[in-house]
Order: sequence, then C-alpha cells, then structure tokens
Amino acid sequence: ARIGANESVFGPSPQAIAAMQAAAADSWKYGDPENLDLKSAIAEQLGVQPENIACGGGIDGLLGLVVRLFIEPGNVVATSLGAYPTFNFHVASAGGKLVTTPYLDDKENPAALVALARAENAKLLYFANPDNPMGSVWPAEAVNRLIDAVPDTCMLLLDEAYVEFAPDGTAPNFDTSRKNLLRFRTFSKAHGMAGIRVGYCTGHSDVISAFDKIRNHF
Repeated sequence: ARIGANESVFGPSPQAIAAMQAAAADSWKYGDPENLDLKSAIAEQLGVQPENIACGGGIDGLLGLVVRLFIEPGNVVATSLGAYPTFNFHVASAGGKLVTTPYLDDKENPAALVALARAENAKLLYFANPDNPMGSVWPAEAVNRLIDAVPDTCMLLLDEAYVEFAPDGTAPNFDTSRKNLLRFRTFSKAHGMAGIRVGYCTGHSDVISAFDKIRNHF
C-alpha cells in the first residue's frame, strides 16, 4: 500500500467484487457511453437528476476535462499553496496561470481564496473538503458561505473525494441550480475501488452537458 495514495487495503465490498466478476463476461461489449445505469443510481442516492451528473476516470480525469472546458492560455486559476498537485498539472498543461494563497492553521482558507479569485479574476477556484493532503475539514456552513461568495464569473470546483470519511454536517445539501459550482466525488477512496477509475461530478445540467463535447465516450 502506498500511504500517500490513500488506497484502501480493505478493498471493495464482497458485493462489488461479485458484481464485477459477473460483468466481466460482458467485457466483449463497449460500455454504455451515456453511463445510464451508473448515473441513475448516483442520482437516486444524492437526490439529484441524472442530467446533473457527469462520470469520468476518477476525479483526476474529470478535473482534466474541466480545465479543457474552461481554461485557455493565460486564464487564471486560484488554489491553495500546497493543495492537491495533480489539479495544478492540468492547469499547467492548458497554459493557465496558477495563483495561490497559503493555508491558515493547517486548513485551506476559504475567505482568502475568494479574495484571491476576485482580485485575479480567476476562471476556476479549487477547494477540497476534506482537504488533501492535510485532512482538515470545514463544516457545511462554511462551505455554503464560500459557494455564495464566489463570483458568478468563476467556477468553484469542490473536491469531495474524502467526504464519506468526514463528520456529519460536512457536506452541504445538493443545489444543482448554480452554474458556477461543480462537486466531485469518487469510488476510489471510501469504496476501495481506486484501480477501477470511476469518479463523478454534479452540477447544473447546462454545464454537465458540456462534458459531452470533449469526454471519451467509452
């Protein structure tokens, strides 16, 4: 186990393993390019609609698609100094300009991030809750204040890869009416399926549908 990767050595549940074994017989077929069954199941669990969900190759793959959708050379992206570095690699590959603000008391600083995004006219703002790598957590009230404060011209990327491990009251209720909010979750951590590469994000249907322009449909 690579401790830095936060892989679950317990692995998937027996039910998940059995389902994957049964599905292996159908691997001669291409997968459903619309991910209908998966999106429907996730939508039912989260209380949103399937059109509010995009699936991809883990959160990393989805973050790469978001950068392709929104960032052109010279566009500004705001994040915390020391936050998840793979996102930064995507920004660099698109020619984006990364601006950062430091942690405060070993936690990401929502107020400073918003101020930075406003000052730099950022197109994207990245915020993880719980945070990777610090493991710190902001309650839903603080996250909602961040969501409300982000300018309409800036897309907030809320990375919730570890939210299943967080205390109750960490995750805000889902509101897919906002066009400048995308929330990312994954089967890699709490579900012990990192190698399967299944992640998803939720957002306004107009934004989610834009993923179809650039994603790998298989």
